[in-house]
Amino acid sequence: MDENKVSYNFGKKGWTLICFEVVLLFFMTGLTVDGLNIIVPQMAAFRGWDINVLLSISTPAGIIALFLVMFWGKFIEKFGLKQVTVATMFLAAIATVLYGNSVSVAMYAVTLVAMVTLINAFSVICGFAICTNWFPTKKGIVMGFTTIGMNLASACISIILNVLTSKSNIAMALTVMGIVIAAVGVLVALFVKATPEEAGCYPDNDPKVAELIHKEEQALEREEANKLSYLAALKDSKVWIFGIAYGFFGLATVGIMSQLVGYFQEVRGFTLNMALLTITVAAIIGMIGSVLWGVVDQKLGTKPASILFGIWYFIGIIFLILSNTVCMYIGIFMLGFAIGGNGNFAPSMASYVFGRKNFAVSYSCVNTIVGVVRSLSFVVLAGLRSVTSGYTVPYLVFAVISLLGGLMLVFVKVKGAVGASLQESPRA
Repeated sequence: MDENKVSYNFGKKGWTLICFEVVLLFFMTGLTVDGLNIIVPQMAAFRGWDINVLLSISTPAGIIALFLVMFWGKFIEKFGLKQVTVATMFLAAIATVLYGNSVSVAMYAVTLVAMVTLINAFSVICGFAICTNWFPTKKGIVMGFTTIGMNLASACISIILNVLTSKSNIAMALTVMGIVIAAVGVLVALFVKATPEEAGCYPDNDPKVAELIHKEEQALEREEANKLSYLAALKDSKVWIFGIAYGFFGLATVGIMSQLVGYFQEVRGFTLNMALLTITVAAIIGMIGSVLWGVVDQKLGTKPASILFGIWYFIGIIFLILSNTVCMYIGIFMLGFAIGGNGNFAPSMASYVFGRKNFAVSYSCVNTIVGVVRSLSFVVLAGLRSVTSGYTVPYLVFAVISLLGGLMLVFVKVKGAVGASLQESPRA
């Protein structure tokens, strides 16, 4: 059996699960990241609040949420993955409605933290954990498909929120989004199982893979040291290396994308509409890139694919800032393609190294570190812009940071948690 073979034979129920995770990640990016670009000014205008005050809340709220969501693995251990997923979705729906109907800045801040925490919990921690259970050795290509939801949100969440707001106001728009989350939660409760075994299916939709993995997991369960605690995860150097390396990718992405409209207008002479259209096209390219980076992950292994990703990102940013117009368009393509794969590798790596049983705890820790490092992008950007003018130096720094993220993984020895006989040398 060849784990590196790219197969799309996930079965009807497997494809159903993948589609659900696409939707969950759409909510995550749409309401907790890209959607805030629309929500914050709309809320300020609707309530008559100071937009700068609301903007100042977003960063600390996001960091607090990262630390809160880190402990969702403990809830999963105690109450079960399916139960926690569904309960968290309903709580997230309530938090979203309350957030949209905030009557004070204090309520806005508290409900924003709750919404970001709960949406990240059901989509990233719970959703990826379910995917890992279903596809333990094919997670590379599966992550490539599921993270399409992130790029899809980047491309169209602004349109959706603007249309809903135009029909009434931002409070009603977010109320509708909360109702949609609850409706999807009902569908998850009815049609999604936490493991393929519960659905009468095989992991990877392959009985031979399932037999081997079950044997290895049973052997590991007999070892007391197999149970990964939060303390053990935080003491594991690989958790920190993965968190910082993939955090660097995120830091570079946020730093580049947050300034891209201004870059196209001020440096390239684009109109606002042309700049926005270019970014939308890049997001659409990202959907294709998401799948293709998943293929690269599956063929080469997560570690080599991650290193290649860092190099690709570095080259793409360099092309973007070259004065030649053709080089710029090559850079836009490479950047859009890279954005699509940005969210694939951290969960794929955690799944590979820590396995199905310990994914929730390990990835909760990795995800928190990634998020904290990524959140430093604005500090880095502000510091660079204070000592230099223009975009060249900041973009060069972000290019180097993305390269460092890949190079950090070069000397890390990774070994698969299960399916050792399926795994080939490129993954070492």
